[in-house]
Amino acid sequence: MRKKDRLQPESLASHCPVVPVVRGKFLVLEGIDGSGTTSQLDRVVEHIRSLGFAAVATFEPSTGPVGRLLREALLGRLAMPDGRGLDGRTMAMLFAADRFDHLQREVEPQLALGTTVVSDRYLLSSLAYQAEEADRDWVQILARGVIKPDRTLLLDLPVEVAAKRRLAAGRPVERYDADSYLAKVAANYRTLAKEDASVVVVNGAGSKEEVTAAICQAIAPLFAPPPRS
Repeated sequence: MRKKDRLQPESLASHCPVVPVVRGKFLVLEGIDGSGTTSQLDRVVEHIRSLGFAAVATFEPSTGPVGRLLREALLGRLAMPDGRGLDGRTMAMLFAADRFDHLQREVEPQLALGTTVVSDRYLLSSLAYQAEEADRDWVQILARGVIKPDRTLLLDLPVEVAAKRRLAAGRPVERYDADSYLAKVAANYRTLAKEDASVVVVNGAGSKEEVTAAICQAIAPLFAPPPRS
């Protein structure tokens, strides 16, 4: 081939099609405290990796600056000058701020790389928990602009079972751990699940293995190979 016939860099680019990166899936585990979302997080990520897909785990409150502040508030270490805890509207705004920070720092960059992101809690937590302390429509307004998960897995179980699990795990008591409060939150979760077709309710009262199997079955269609044309 003569020198003048050699392909220049721009010509090479036109002959080599660019394969677009397929955006990763965004999955969320939800449920009242003690439902097992944290226990299932790594198990679900490992299952997705076993299918040959890149996957990472994350959670809310996040490890960011607002998330660290929230964890202090949940443990009762952050209070007003008169000793009262932060009010419900303040908590709702902090959760919303942490969510936007979480999306920008962790979730969106991983999804753009084609990595599946599995989060322990997301928007449904705010609508189930903070809506008991503030107006739900207002809490929803705070969430304008956040991305919608591809699938949310709601681990549903009796409040009493969740309480026994928290006790057995030796977890410190947090702001929302009262059974009476969690009963309302659980009811909110069930209502929200009925309103959103992307939410799959999973029986969270079974063994870890049983719950993992149910979750994996629920997300299987998201990782199925595309049909041959």
